[in-house]
Amino acid sequence: MDIQNALNTPQLRVKLIALIHFTLIAFALQSHWLPSAYLFYNQIFIIVLFWSIHCRESIDAVFIASAINATSFVFDLIAIIAYFPSNGGIFSVVFAIFNMAIRPFSLLLLHRELIDRGGTINFATGRSSENPASYEDIDRPHQPFSPNV
Repeated sequence: MDIQNALNTPQLRVKLIALIHFTLIAFALQSHWLPSAYLFYNQIFIIVLFWSIHCRESIDAVFIASAINATSFVFDLIAIIAYFPSNGGIFSVVFAIFNMAIRPFSLLLLHRELIDRGGTINFATGRSSENPASYEDIDRPHQPFSPNV
């Protein structure tokens, strides 16, 4: 299978992101040097990725995963700098750095997934929105059309 074709497959993108981050997070947590906040926000990120996999048409799930991923980059940077181990634990440090380094690429893939699902990011409001062309107002009944008028 070609990597470019795999990354263009909508559902496979989110599964690949979840698998890679899950693996890197698991190896990064093999030592005791990281704070418990690292586990907390990464757990939330993985749960939201699973939500994105489960709800294949949910724009909100992908948007929330993107937001958590973007803020997690900053949190990872702070955790690695502030809690860098003075004795041992280099194995988990390497995986924590890899996890942080791959976040911008997974953010780009999540953005592509958001676009494929029909959403956009409005930077003025900071929220995701659907394309207006794909919106159907189901609350308002259709008015009958009579050409005999």
